[in-house]
Amino acid sequence: MNGIIKLLIARRTALLLGGVLLCLMSACSMTRVGIAVPLEANEPLVKGPAMMDVVTPFDRALACLDGRINKEVLRFSVGSVIDATGKEQVTDGGSGKFVTQGAGDIVQSALFLAGATVVNRRDPRIIDNEVKWGLLDIKKQAVSTFFITGSINSLDFLPGSGFDVQIAGLGPRYRQNRILVGLDLSLTETQSGRILSNVSLQKQVVATEDGFGIGRFFGKSLLSVDMGGKEREALNLVLRQMLNLATFELLTQVMNPAKYEDCMKLIEVVDGVTDNSRSSRNLKQYLNAQAKAVTLASQTKANAGKKTELLDEVATTAAAARPPGQAPPAAPVAAVAAAQSADALASAAQTPYFPAEQAQTSTAALKALNLSPGVRAPDGAPPNNNGGSGGGGERQVGAALVAAAPAPPACELGAGDFPQVTPLRATEPGNSLRLRSRSPQVVCLADQKGKFVPRPLAAGVDQKFEGTPPWRLQAERMNDLEIVFQGLPLRKPSYIKDRMELLERS
Repeated sequence: MNGIIKLLIARRTALLLGGVLLCLMSACSMTRVGIAVPLEANEPLVKGPAMMDVVTPFDRALACLDGRINKEVLRFSVGSVIDATGKEQVTDGGSGKFVTQGAGDIVQSALFLAGATVVNRRDPRIIDNEVKWGLLDIKKQAVSTFFITGSINSLDFLPGSGFDVQIAGLGPRYRQNRILVGLDLSLTETQSGRILSNVSLQKQVVATEDGFGIGRFFGKSLLSVDMGGKEREALNLVLRQMLNLATFELLTQVMNPAKYEDCMKLIEVVDGVTDNSRSSRNLKQYLNAQAKAVTLASQTKANAGKKTELLDEVATTAAAARPPGQAPPAAPVAAVAAAQSADALASAAQTPYFPAEQAQTSTAALKALNLSPGVRAPDGAPPNNNGGSGGGGERQVGAALVAAAPAPPACELGAGDFPQVTPLRATEPGNSLRLRSRSPQVVCLADQKGKFVPRPLAAGVDQKFEGTPPWRLQAERMNDLEIVFQGLPLRKPSYIKDRMELLERS
């Protein structure tokens, strides 16, 4: 055995020496052991794997948002997303940064994948030069509605662990190291400078090393064999994944939960994503509110059906005792109104967005739906439990239902100015106004020539009003009110509380 090993070592040494001598004699460069390339010839290039698209686990969720962001009104741009880690590394070619310096371009690609309208603010030099040369009118440039900024601000090398075991010069080894990388991104409203959404993410990048070594003496000769491998997640690919996820979170934080409900399911299947983000919390609240609203609407409709049956029974009994020619009472009408109210609640539960406060019906509605034939009538008349002659039981229930039904309030505007709001853009004249409320409410509305008139709005139902601008309106729940003026949805400024005056943009 010892002789065989010595023979192998001798043959390998002879081959190496022969290759070196051949290279020296032919004046060539030796790039690999045993392979010599003449100086006048090109070095053969190694061909690796084929090129491919950059794909992350979050691309499907971003693509799911395509078509759900208003491309006509909303425009996004990307500002500085800087490397704030301050970490550099020394390589064979010099020093370099650990993390990518093109994070802003990655965010811009993520916005484009999500189907958003993106205006380029990454390199304004071309636009600036064309403006200076008189080739471009700067006023024709599209204005961004929102812009994204942030930084990669954390890069920590965590202490590793491992083991190395050898028995008689033979044994395995294993080592693990981690890098903690973190970033913060913010979505800012360009006009006001207000931060609308923010996200912070961190990820541990794992690196492992394993191997097996042999070191033995054969006589006076030492044989040492060491084999193994190293693996590490691609740091910049991890950063791309984090930036794509952060972009998805920034967009969904300012979106209606119904718009991204199915897209969020594509995020949930990716390992390591928690449900503590703001978008996830908004979606949970929305789903809980919807379930609560559907349950309440079903109960309300069932109770209304019971009351209708009760009133029909009372009406039948009263009709038998009613003198010929006497007009029937209005109790069944009240029962129909109660049933219609229940239908309105059921339809409201199916609207795209149903806030938690809408899941509670008014005290008057609950009182009406829980009446019994023995309830005392509002005028103080004694109850008639048997529904006998004269229709006393019918009269009590009908009167109570009518009394409990909420009447449209008068427009008591009180003191206070109407802040003026002018749309940023206009595609139609201002002689029409379209209103939609997420919750049932009464809006006081007046045009230039008219007086304030209460306008009841059902939940999720569009109503169009014609008139002459400017318009003045007041609503108790202004945040629930969606306004379409001059052909486009109106963005209500933050200082608007319960009233405003809409001025027409020419």
